[in-house]
Amino acid sequence: MDTASFIRSLPKAELHVHIEGTLEPEMMVALAERNGIELPFGSVEEVRAAYEFSDLQSFLDIYYQGAAVLVTEQDFYDLMFAYLERAVDEGPRSSSTLRHIPKGASPLGCSWKDSHEQWTKPRTAGESQQR
Repeated sequence: MDTASFIRSLPKAELHVHIEGTLEPEMMVALAERNGIELPFGSVEEVRAAYEFSDLQSFLDIYYQGAAVLVTEQDFYDLMFAYLERAVDEGPRSSSTLRHIPKGASPLGCSWKDSHEQWTKPRTAGESQQR
């Protein structure tokens, strides 16, 4: 067994995952387009470059820009589904995902309850398929 396969086979847990932090550049651009939100980037490549943050502020800047494109219930469903698809390849046995709404920020296009329901649906569907 090669090293990568061995590591993939080891049991893992993700202990503290902010679901907004799993947003990939391609999905950020797609959700911005779907929701009519203008990003300060001209391409997916520019978003990807912004993910190469150098300090806390540059990390927070891209994190909040990503969180701003999450507007609808469908956005949260799509985000969690994409996260779970990637997680399958990594093999965590457990994952503790959180939704972070910064202090002072207002919920966007849907309530916390509605977004929470949407990002738990893919997990529930995945658990049903494993049985």
